[in-house]
Amino acid sequence: MHNEIHHERHGEHFPAGTEDSIWLPFVGQKGWILLTKDKRIRFNDLEKQAVIANRVREFYFTSGNFNGEEMAALLAVALPEMFRLCRMHRPPFIASITKAGNVHIRLREEDE
Repeated sequence: MHNEIHHERHGEHFPAGTEDSIWLPFVGQKGWILLTKDKRIRFNDLEKQAVIANRVREFYFTSGNFNGEEMAALLAVALPEMFRLCRMHRPPFIASITKAGNVHIRLREEDE
């Protein structure tokens, strides 16, 4: 596993409140992995279609109430499985990260 992971923050590229239709294509074009606390994306049809259309690999925390320290601890547990899913499944997909650090695919393009 990598000792260091490069990351980009949304706010480094877009102002707060930027529509998903603007920044999701950017994430997809870059081939980046989206990590979010917004678990609602998989329930909103327009956002879900944007993830699929832009071939995004999204991981979301099942609870949006984690602080930074808690999210870092969960990522330390979840990263091996996240890497495995990224190797096994081509984008697009949406996967959850549970409170225990388990990772589950919730949506793939072929499921639609």
